[in-house]
Amino acid sequence: MKYKSILPRFIPLLLAAIYLFVLQGLHSLRGDHYLITAVILTLWYSGKRFREVFHFILPLILVFVVYDSMRFYADFLRGPIHVKEPYLFDKTFFGIKDSLGHVLTPNEWWQKHTHWFLDLYTGSFYLLFIAIYVLVSAYFCFWLPRTGTKLRTREWIQSQQHSPMWAFFFVNLLGYSTYYWFAAAPPWYVASYGLGPANLSAHASAAGCLRFDSILGTHFFTGMYGRATDVFGAVPSLHVAYPLQAVYYSFRYGALRAFSLIFYFSMCFSAVYLNHHYILDILWGSAYALIVAAGLESFRWFFSSRIQTA
Repeated sequence: MKYKSILPRFIPLLLAAIYLFVLQGLHSLRGDHYLITAVILTLWYSGKRFREVFHFILPLILVFVVYDSMRFYADFLRGPIHVKEPYLFDKTFFGIKDSLGHVLTPNEWWQKHTHWFLDLYTGSFYLLFIAIYVLVSAYFCFWLPRTGTKLRTREWIQSQQHSPMWAFFFVNLLGYSTYYWFAAAPPWYVASYGLGPANLSAHASAAGCLRFDSILGTHFFTGMYGRATDVFGAVPSLHVAYPLQAVYYSFRYGALRAFSLIFYFSMCFSAVYLNHHYILDILWGSAYALIVAAGLESFRWFFSSRIQTA
């Protein structure tokens, strides 16, 4: 019995060791893998209060692991790459005529109308969008249950408090799977390589985000997109999916509604302005966000009602 009670304490340490060992065997072990593993183990073994933080960030950790692993199998699972289709969709339904009468996609139009303030504004959101979503989720998870809101009771919020982060996890899984059955080139790719057959040797680009780095003299986006695992993952836009999930939960919880709306619409504009996503990608990502958030809540409601009636 004593050994049975001690054994579970070593499971996280064992899993962490296996994870690092596998990456080492694949010759893909980096410094950030050690850092993340150290943070996880520290939170797990530092007591109950820190373990609550671990449970909160667990979906984020799993997303990192899944995303990082995609570089090993993406090329084997990816279907036909759509280069023309997203471009022509935006040009047909959202095209903008320039002074010469040429029809441009919104991405193309904005690349001709850039401004340093917009570069800084959109670049800031693109740099911090995951951090903003996590902070919003942390507010819902740790602060609201203490107070309740005008719309929701404290007990209801406590029962739902981890939903935003698990919605983040599941919308990423849905988005990543779409990268394979509907692989799509982003607008910056078309600007660089044209509408011909997909160039599988193309490297990920920070596109308009480079203007942000140029203004501030930084290399944030160069390093970030240098580690991107898939060039042809424009559909759906997960950059806008997370903010829309923040909007969904802000209205469900009755808090941060104005901030979440600003977050969402700023990200929609940033995705187009920085030449990373078409409007098609934004619509697709928004649909996924609502499907996952509403589906997760329905799933919780169904099983909680079954338990209550059992």
